[in-house]
Amino acid sequence: MVTQLLQLVEELLAGAAIVRRVAAFWGPIVPAPALLGPFLAVGSILALALLSGIAVGSVTTLIITLIALYLIITEVFGVAIEIDVLGRA
Repeated sequence: MVTQLLQLVEELLAGAAIVRRVAAFWGPIVPAPALLGPFLAVGSILALALLSGIAVGSVTTLIITLIALYLIITEVFGVAIEIDVLGRA
């Protein structure tokens, strides 16, 4: 009974070490001073906002390009693009 309890404790400690190692992987690489923390947070939020804006701009450009391609195909080349609803008799 005692040996099983010791094995359980050893496995628990080994699991805790693995969790600590994985959590340290996602942490900062170098420790930042206390005054630098808020600046890093604001910089991260600004970078996220900038990248979100770039993503929205890319999607907008894609939609405009697809509309232009549709107009060129239908108006210039005269190809009709029709979408038929499945299951409709």
